[in-house]
Amino acid sequence: MREQLCPYFETYDSDFGLSGLTELFALSTPPGTEEKALGLVTEKLAAYDGETPVDMPGIDRLSEDERHILGFDVFHEDFGYAEELRRDLGKLLDSPLSDEVLGAVWLAATGGMWDPQAHGIGVRDWLARMDATCAARPPRAVAGREPGPSWSFWRLPAVTTVREAILAEIRASAGELPGLAPALDEVAARADLDLGFRLYLRALKTAAVPVPEERCNRLCDLSEPFGYPFPVVYEGLTVVWRPLEVARRLFEGDFGFSGLAGEFHPQWERDVPAPELLHRTVVADGYRIPGVQALVLWEDTTRLLRSPLSGDTLTTLWVAASHTDPGRFGTDGPGWLRRIAEECRERLAEVAPEHTPALPPVRADLADVVLRELREAAPLLEPEQATALEQVVVQVDPDLGFRLLLRVLHTASGSLTKRQYARCRALGERFGHGEDHVSDAIEYLVQDE
Repeated sequence: MREQLCPYFETYDSDFGLSGLTELFALSTPPGTEEKALGLVTEKLAAYDGETPVDMPGIDRLSEDERHILGFDVFHEDFGYAEELRRDLGKLLDSPLSDEVLGAVWLAATGGMWDPQAHGIGVRDWLARMDATCAARPPRAVAGREPGPSWSFWRLPAVTTVREAILAEIRASAGELPGLAPALDEVAARADLDLGFRLYLRALKTAAVPVPEERCNRLCDLSEPFGYPFPVVYEGLTVVWRPLEVARRLFEGDFGFSGLAGEFHPQWERDVPAPELLHRTVVADGYRIPGVQALVLWEDTTRLLRSPLSGDTLTTLWVAASHTDPGRFGTDGPGWLRRIAEECRERLAEVAPEHTPALPPVRADLADVVLRELREAAPLLEPEQATALEQVVVQVDPDLGFRLLLRVLHTASGSLTKRQYARCRALGERFGHGEDHVSDAIEYLVQDE
């Protein structure tokens, strides 16, 4: 059987293989008969084959030669869900694991929705029947996509770097998954670490085990060497989130109004309607606290709308930061900000109805420091941009003014000195921004003095 050649996140946007199939069983009405149970297997395969191949933004705009040079011509060839599922099933069928272990793990991952043994089918025989169902399905073929060079190096570090940590997580769950943790341990240790880890995550989900946010983050870190898409870990997990008030400390890069502006690169905005780009950003919490994107964006937008800044100044800020004119959305700066604020309020009402949004205090003590950096970088800005940014720093929020300065500089022509860059890095740290924020924005502008 062939091996999947690319990282999982290149091919899937949610759970996959046997763990993805057990999710379908757990969420479905109990099938009741073997025919209906195998029908769920076929349904999973058909759903995948009917999907548009998962693509990374912008890759489909590259020519075939460009994709080949960059290595992107391998991300969705004819390796289909049936083969991924057969790979997982083969790991179990070829393993020395007992039927008791295999049966316990299957029932836990599916939430007990289908017990083959209750229908007179041995668990290994059941795994083999699923494998035969997959084998009988014609292989998926994607027109114009040829297999590319192997990405197998992606998975090689997984066993050596995270093996013991994953096994430790499983063993520490003995009290949460009584009687099951040893079986999951055996799957991970004696059959396949990758599959064992995914089935462990699925067991946590079906048992609705409360998982503190810090532990969820740890599980996401453990998944990285396998190349999982993030939903494999956090989607369906019962995460105990911290309060939303910690929102601003959760971003490694840009966020809020300046982060949204960065999403509106003209190349993407031409292909995706503005309301959809806005909605994508507002709901893109990833595996952070639900509503965190909406909250930080609401804070920035509300400060601007409540400020004494003129409508023309608000329009200038958006155009400078995003390179798109709100007139293209049928509105002006203030009207666009009101749309943003309303989208954020709707999101917060949906995912955090108990939270009452309130504006945290601004770091007024850093206003003079931000102004100094703004004025020193002014030669790289248009005069109206510098004036608008200075008004934000003085009349709205120095933090927001600093982030908007970085956003505008990101596409500016010219250069910054190493001393300017070092001061901006230090200023970002004082504001509590993520370590990648300043470097991602302006590091490329730094020139030798």
